[in-house]
Amino acid sequence: MLCPHCHSEIKDNATFCPHCGSDKDTGWSEGAEFTDLETPDYDEIVENEFGEKKNKANPLAIAAAIIVALAFIAAMVLH
Repeated sequence: MLCPHCHSEIKDNATFCPHCGSDKDTGWSEGAEFTDLETPDYDEIVENEFGEKKNKANPLAIAAAIIVALAFIAAMVLH
Protein backbone atom coordinates (compact mmCIF):
# COMPACT_ATOMS: atom_id res chain seq x y z
CA MET A 1 0.00 0.00 0.00
CA LEU A 2 1.18 3.53 -0.70
CA CYS A 3 0.56 6.57 1.49
CA PRO A 4 -2.03 8.78 -0.24
CA HIS A 5 -0.08 11.86 0.86
CA CYS A 6 3.64 11.20 0.28
CA HIS A 7 3.38 7.98 -1.72
CA SER A 8 5.81 6.09 0.54
CA GLU A 9 5.24 2.38 0.94
CA ILE A 10 3.39 1.51 4.16
CA LYS A 11 1.88 -1.67 5.60
CA ASP A 12 -1.60 -2.61 4.34
CA ASN A 13 -3.16 -2.24 7.81
CA ALA A 14 -1.29 0.98 8.73
CA THR A 15 -3.23 3.68 10.55
CA PHE A 16 -0.60 6.33 9.89
CA CYS A 17 2.38 6.90 7.64
CA PRO A 18 5.70 6.70 9.52
CA HIS A 19 7.33 8.83 6.80
CA CYS A 20 5.08 11.90 6.66
CA GLY A 21 2.75 11.53 9.65
CA SER A 22 -0.53 11.53 7.74
CA ASP A 23 -3.08 9.19 9.24
CA LYS A 24 -6.19 7.23 8.39
CA ASP A 25 -8.45 9.10 10.89
CA THR A 26 -7.76 12.58 9.47
CA GLY A 27 -8.10 11.49 5.88
CA TRP A 28 -4.39 11.44 5.19
CA SER A 29 -4.35 15.22 5.56
CA GLU A 30 -2.06 17.69 3.86
CA GLY A 31 0.57 19.39 5.97
CA ALA A 32 1.15 16.41 8.23
CA GLU A 33 4.87 16.28 7.51
CA PHE A 34 7.16 16.47 10.49
CA THR A 35 10.41 17.29 8.72
CA ASP A 36 10.57 20.93 9.91
CA LEU A 37 9.96 20.32 13.60
CA GLU A 38 12.50 21.73 15.99
CA THR A 39 13.49 20.00 19.20
CA PRO A 40 12.47 21.97 22.29
CA ASP A 41 15.03 23.91 24.30
CA TYR A 42 15.18 22.39 27.81
CA ASP A 43 16.19 25.63 29.54
CA GLU A 44 13.32 27.48 27.86
CA ILE A 45 10.82 24.83 28.98
CA VAL A 46 12.05 25.00 32.59
CA GLU A 47 11.84 28.78 32.57
CA ASN A 48 8.34 28.76 31.06
CA GLU A 49 6.99 26.04 33.34
CA PHE A 50 8.63 26.98 36.63
CA GLY A 51 9.50 30.66 36.15
CA GLU A 52 13.17 30.07 36.83
CA LYS A 53 16.29 29.48 34.87
CA LYS A 54 18.27 26.29 35.29
CA ASN A 55 21.34 27.07 37.36
CA LYS A 56 24.57 26.09 35.70
CA ALA A 57 27.48 24.90 37.81
CA ASN A 58 30.17 27.49 38.40
CA PRO A 59 33.59 25.95 37.56
CA LEU A 60 35.29 28.01 40.28
CA ALA A 61 32.85 26.75 42.92
CA ILE A 62 33.41 23.15 41.80
CA ALA A 63 37.19 23.57 42.02
CA ALA A 64 36.89 25.13 45.48
CA ALA A 65 34.69 22.26 46.70
CA ILE A 66 37.20 19.69 45.43
CA ILE A 67 40.09 21.48 47.17
CA VAL A 68 38.15 21.66 50.45
CA ALA A 69 37.23 17.97 50.20
CA LEU A 70 40.85 16.97 49.49
CA ALA A 71 42.09 19.10 52.39
CA PHE A 72 39.55 17.46 54.70
CA ILE A 73 40.59 13.97 53.57
CA ALA A 74 44.29 14.83 53.99
CA ALA A 75 43.65 16.16 57.50
CA MET A 76 41.81 12.97 58.45
CA VAL A 77 44.57 10.72 57.07
CA LEU A 78 47.42 12.62 58.73
CA HIS A 79 45.91 12.51 62.22
